[in-house]
Amino acid sequence: MLTEDHLPSDKDAILGAPTDESGSILATVNQYPSSTGDEGWHGALVEEPTAFRADILQFTDLHTLLWDADLEQTLDVRNDAVDSDVDYASSRVPEVRMQNRFEFADDSTAELDQHVLVSAERPALLVQSDVAFGNANTHTAYTVLNSAIHSTEADAGGEEAYLTTSEGYDCIVAHDEGCGLYFALAQSRPETDQTEFDGQRVGHVDTQEGPDKSAWTDIYEENDGYIDANDGNEGHVDVGVGLFLDDDESATWLTAVGFGESEEDALDAATTALDNGYDEEREAFTDAWESWHESTDGSPVDDDTVTGMYERSLTSMKCAQDPRGPMIAGAFEPNDQGYRYVWPRDQVILIQAALAAGAVDEARAALDWLDDAQITDDVADERDIPRTGTWWQNYRTDGESHWTELQLDQVGGPIYAHWLLWQKTEDDDVVDAYYEMSEQAAEFLLDYDNGEGFPGKHQDPWEEVWGYSTEGVAAAIAGLRSMAALADEQGDDEFADDCREQAETWADNFDDYCFHEDAYLGDHYVTADSPERDDNVSPNERPDAATFMAYWPWNVADADSDEMQSTVAAGDDEAWSAEGARCLARYPEDNYTPSGSPEAGGWPLCEAYGDVVRWQSEHDADAVEDYVFTDAPEWTTAAGLLPEQVDGEGDVRWNSNLQWSQAMYILLAESYAADEPVGFAPDE
Repeated sequence: MLTEDHLPSDKDAILGAPTDESGSILATVNQYPSSTGDEGWHGALVEEPTAFRADILQFTDLHTLLWDADLEQTLDVRNDAVDSDVDYASSRVPEVRMQNRFEFADDSTAELDQHVLVSAERPALLVQSDVAFGNANTHTAYTVLNSAIHSTEADAGGEEAYLTTSEGYDCIVAHDEGCGLYFALAQSRPETDQTEFDGQRVGHVDTQEGPDKSAWTDIYEENDGYIDANDGNEGHVDVGVGLFLDDDESATWLTAVGFGESEEDALDAATTALDNGYDEEREAFTDAWESWHESTDGSPVDDDTVTGMYERSLTSMKCAQDPRGPMIAGAFEPNDQGYRYVWPRDQVILIQAALAAGAVDEARAALDWLDDAQITDDVADERDIPRTGTWWQNYRTDGESHWTELQLDQVGGPIYAHWLLWQKTEDDDVVDAYYEMSEQAAEFLLDYDNGEGFPGKHQDPWEEVWGYSTEGVAAAIAGLRSMAALADEQGDDEFADDCREQAETWADNFDDYCFHEDAYLGDHYVTADSPERDDNVSPNERPDAATFMAYWPWNVADADSDEMQSTVAAGDDEAWSAEGARCLARYPEDNYTPSGSPEAGGWPLCEAYGDVVRWQSEHDADAVEDYVFTDAPEWTTAAGLLPEQVDGEGDVRWNSNLQWSQAMYILLAESYAADEPVGFAPDE
């Protein structure tokens, strides 16, 4: 059943365009079975496109279904394909190519090849479908999608969708009054010049009978080859349209979805894309992406595998960047929260990676967004902590706050990003442009001392523990040191001295709080001292991959110190690492997994931080080389993107196209080429 209850998270590909005209359009492609189950599904389809607000889905899944009239059988790409493939046109051009293979009841087959792109010149998603049947029966192709133009599930039901015509095309327009957003669905069959639907239905999601029955029920579940046509409906709607193929053994058609903030704009985007045709749109899309990649520095390693991974990672980050400047954490929904939000902490790492790759404009746009999003009002949070100068935990792309806990890496980090942009550009105007932002953040940190020479309590980077987190403290120290360098440049010597003195005091006490002897795996840094919650293993006892960030990029702990060496040695214990592939988990007994229970496996981004420490301390001199050339390329989705988590054998487990993971590949490739970690914060 096509339902809103199904929230797959394992997205294999992400696509968008690098242009202002359509930079707000983002879509994903998922190949099943997903990491969260659905072992009976083996197809691939477009899922969860967004437009204008990356946290608001325009619709959920774009299904293609094939009806065989002689066999009286309807097959859907997701539910019924026996096999599928997903890949990119190239590592620089995220045109997604899907292939679904079907077997009908008489053992005849059908192959459906679909190419998907976002128009470079208008807000439209365009799909070219090519089908080849193994028999000469009569067939009809259907397109079904769920409208989803709402911020939360509680808002569902305010939509309407209706049939209209525009520029000679039949179109279904969907709209939600609360969001002011529209999309328009249209299709054409170039070989016959057909631009009309062979039937259309607008129904209510999950309604199985009556006048409001869903398009999915009408087309797939009733399985009679006919659409009970209507011209529109209101509520939580789904949409289905038909294309009669007769007994043709092969056929090609185009499906366009145009987006807009008015009906006229959405219709114009869809119909213009169809008028141009797929070849013309693909040429513009390819030119736009090739031109954008030429504006960056390119892969620093002369190796086909590394270059492909590097370019795909950078392409993915650009796809995830909203025209307002920020990059969302990931285009997927593992649960109701979703990752389609902006975490200031993630922005900092993405800025670090963008600068390393020479994508200076993208880094500066993200920093501009951080500048705009900073809390400047006299406001306190739920813990009565004054938050002026900080950032909320995460945001919608339009700057509206979402979660609100205090994380010190999301205060010190933006100062570091400001300093890093200045170091990259050597432009003193950069110091001036963001000085007030960094100064206010540093003033908060100077005031946020616990009275004993250490930062006050805060939430750890994994957003689970309130205490003295190792990584958060290191980020705060790095932020103050970065501010001192910026203040020196501005001639503000007194403020620079205050920042350095506070940073030095906190650094002197760092090991007293953060390094614990006789802990879970021996002597090592821990998630957080004095935590307010317990877990499978106490945050006060367990090693944590985020602690390696105290070495890089925060430059607070030395890689070859006894404390860091005993921590990285604990990473060799299978309690903390994947069984079949060396990949560190966040910490031992981590239950943030699809099953909700601890699983064998790890996080590629965590392994990346651990490998930098191994490499620089000569605990394993080949660790970063192995990560860049061998390990990371084996941990990717069908389309070659790094996920959040892999299982014990190194296969994708959860939350693909996590942008932090992509950023880490870029940073480790750049570090390998430079023969030293890139992007260290100041050491004093």
